Formats: sequence, C-alpha cells, structure tokens
Amino acid sequence: MYFSFAVALAAFPFLVGAVPVENSRRNVLSIPLSKRGPSQLDVRSLHAGTHHTMAKFQRGFEAFERNTGKRHPLAPKHGRLDKRSTPGNASIPLTDFHEFMWYGTIQVGTPSKEYSVNIDTGSANLFLPGPSCQSCQGHTIYDPSNSSTAKDLGLSANLTYALGNVAGHVFADTVNLGGLEASNGTLVVASDVAVNFNATNFGADGTLGMGLRGLSPFNATTIFETLVEENQLEEPVFGLVLAESNSELIIGGRDSSRFKGNLSYTPVDSGMGYWHTKFDNITINGNDIQINNTEVIIDTGNVLLLGDQISIGNIYKGIPGSARFNSSDPSFGSQFWTFPCNTTVNASISFDNTPFDISPDIFNLGTIGGGLCVGAFAEFPAGATYPGFWVLGDVFLRNVYTEFDYGSNGIKNGTQDGKVQIGFAQLA
Repeated sequence: MYFSFAVALAAFPFLVGAVPVENSRRNVLSIPLSKRGPSQLDVRSLHAGTHHTMAKFQRGFEAFERNTGKRHPLAPKHGRLDKRSTPGNASIPLTDFHEFMWYGTIQVGTPSKEYSVNIDTGSANLFLPGPSCQSCQGHTIYDPSNSSTAKDLGLSANLTYALGNVAGHVFADTVNLGGLEASNGTLVVASDVAVNFNATNFGADGTLGMGLRGLSPFNATTIFETLVEENQLEEPVFGLVLAESNSELIIGGRDSSRFKGNLSYTPVDSGMGYWHTKFDNITINGNDIQINNTEVIIDTGNVLLLGDQISIGNIYKGIPGSARFNSSDPSFGSQFWTFPCNTTVNASISFDNTPFDISPDIFNLGTIGGGLCVGAFAEFPAGATYPGFWVLGDVFLRNVYTEFDYGSNGIKNGTQDGKVQIGFAQLA
C-alpha cells in the first residue's frame, strides 16, 4: 500500500471550512506504502501497545518541556501518562507486538541506500538500525562510516514509541523521500532497540517521525521540516491514503483523484508539537454520544481510537449487546469492549461539521469467540493518568484522505504566515 507529502511552518490557524482544492498531482511525489498487521486479533498486543503509546506521549511532553522551558498544555498536571515512577525506567513489559503499521522506502547517505520506515505522525525523529545494534539483526543496517555525507553530531538519544524504546547516537546525513532530498537530515542511529523492533515483529527497518517540531528529545528539526527549510517542496503539505490498495504518502501537494468532494480543514496548534486539533462529535448508529472533551491527537502510530472511560462507555451503550472485555489474564487489560459479531456498528466522527463514517469492518477488530467481537474504540490503559485528550489512529485514518498542512495558504498568498491545519475528505 502507498503514500505522498509537502510543508511551511506557522502559527495557530483560524477555523477553515471545506474548500475546493486543486489537483496538484503533477507537482508532487509519492512513496508507496505497505501495511503490516496481525493475521488474527491479538488483544494482548493491542493492550501492550496502548501502554507504549502513552509512554510515547509522556516522553514527547518531557522533550517539549526541555526544548521550550514550558509544560506541555496537554500534559497532566499531576501524575504521568505512563506507569513509570522514575523517568527513564520503563515498567511496561515488552511483548511480541504484531501491530498494524504503514511503511515505505526512503534513501539515506552517499552513496544512497534504501531503508523501509514506519510512518508515525505521533513522533518527530527518524531512526535507523546501526552497526552496533545486536538486536537489529534482520534489518537493513545504516552505517554512517559508509556514507561520505554523514556527520556525527555528538549526541545520544533515547526515543519511545508504541513498540518500545530505542537508544542510539545522533547523526546528520542526506535523506531522500520519494525523490526530494534533505541534505542535512537528522537521524538517530540505533545501538539498542526493544524486542518488539526485531525483524519478526517489526516489518520496517526504522521509523520516520512526521510530527511537528518540539517533540524531539534533542530538539532536532524533522526530516519533513528540513525539506521545507531547504525549499524542496512546492507546497508544505503531505497527505496520507491508508486504503486496502494503492496506499501512499503524498509529498508536496495533494491528489484530488483519491478523495470525494472537498477537504474539511480544522486548525492545528503547531506550538504543541503534535497534530493536535478538535473534533465536533461522535455518533453511533446515528445517535450523538455524550463525551467529555473533543481535543484529539492524530497518530498513525496507533491503531485504535483511545478515550476516557466514561466517554468510551457511553459509546458502547449505543451498541446493543456490548460489554466490557474482562479477563482473569492481566495481559489482556480491561480497556476493550466486545459486541455481538452479527451487529453492524455505524460510527462516525465529525470535523468542521462534516461527519466521516468509519467502516463497520474496520471498527470490528475481530472475534474472541462465542459470537463476540472486539471494537476499535478503547479506553486509555488502567494505571495511567487520564490525559484529557483523545488519540485517533488507524481506525479513523483508513476511511479518509488526510492532509497535513504546514501552512500552504501562506505560501499561496505570498506570505510566511500560513496556518497549520489538518484536512479530511472521504476516500474516493
């Protein structure tokens, strides 16, 4: 499955409605994306993944505070998103984690060498397996000593993802995305990775963070922002099509043949580092659901929609026969809900007063037996401080064309004050 991108940095945008956009496919490049996922439902892996997702956001908040000197606005005032009592000492068990992910191929170094990377809008760094990484066997290794353009920046880094932790050293090198070259791209060369990143569990070689600046633990410019700063893009946007076929990362513009109607844009607070915005409401089978808040982070590194216990409970009250999934095995968690497999769930999420439907087949993660299936809307894991926002991942993004806009309207108007925003449209 496949992808394409584009960028320009800006301030908090005004609310922008659904507007016509040109098909600028002639000016953009794309990276084909493949999907890696489990052959059958694995609730243990999903449960472990939510803990790692919370740890990823906690580390992002900590990096934001170090980089800016300010507490992240979404960070809990008391407690932590993860269950760690001491920074740097993860208590989350490492589990085989056959999670869904979308990955494509990039080129790094001189001479260039191809690497497959997982696309993650919830993080900000590129990492690749390095020559000293004993747990990276089976992956294509990036060796900076073999690249004439590699520069050692003299920094070490520890990164946290939904799959676990990555430790390594920071280099700069030439990074090529779909034919667009960042001549001074920053990357982490991994010396140690969690077991979930081994070749059996992790289908890509590394991860390409597509979040906004401010999340990097060493305050690095993202690869995409480097393309913007080096004037490699016609428009500062990238788009994602996560479909059953022909998925792609679209770079530098958009492909209007991949979506219906117009893109509906909502503002993004670029000062938060994440693709953070607000949705209007959630409906289940045509009925509005009472929810506690509408702040949401768009995260391709996550499969589910994650929300607070009360709101998720209200969602499943609208599904006849649903019940909390309880198990005597703690590795399953109690954050998931089941519903009768013969029940069709019609869910939608609205942005800018435009509802976007979620396919019943995508909402249904699979069966646990006894005629019961697991839903893709889940609670934040027990033991973590409720963060006050939602996390929206694969369950929604597989239904829409998503455009991540760093400020294209500013470029079109000949100014530098473009508004960072995110746009959605139903897939064609």
